[in-house]
Amino acid sequence: MQLTLQLTKSMEECEKLYRLMCFNVYAHNRDDHSKNFTYLYDEDECSWKLSPAYDLTYSNSIGGEHATTVNGNGVNPELDDILAVAKKIGLNMTMARKTALNIRDCVSEMLGEYL
Repeated sequence: MQLTLQLTKSMEECEKLYRLMCFNVYAHNRDDHSKNFTYLYDEDECSWKLSPAYDLTYSNSIGGEHATTVNGNGVNPELDDILAVAKKIGLNMTMARKTALNIRDCVSEMLGEYL
């Protein structure tokens, strides 16, 4: 998250990564290693942006842990861990909570029988 802020200088890009982190937690994508987060450079604007999400799949990964921890928790990150990351990066906490819960509910509604 810090890298995204430093590279893009954009809270909007951090919000995109935050939503992806929430999805990975709630959709059980534990194969969320660093090669699955990339950036695109816009030569016209001389700026970096987070690339569109890819390699999103249900995965237990090695040892059942997330490859990328959430607030240091790779085994079973929960809402408190997600919100701690949001707070550390400086996201609006009301928005962060609403976003996390919305993603949790959408994933549960759409994929619940498979999780």
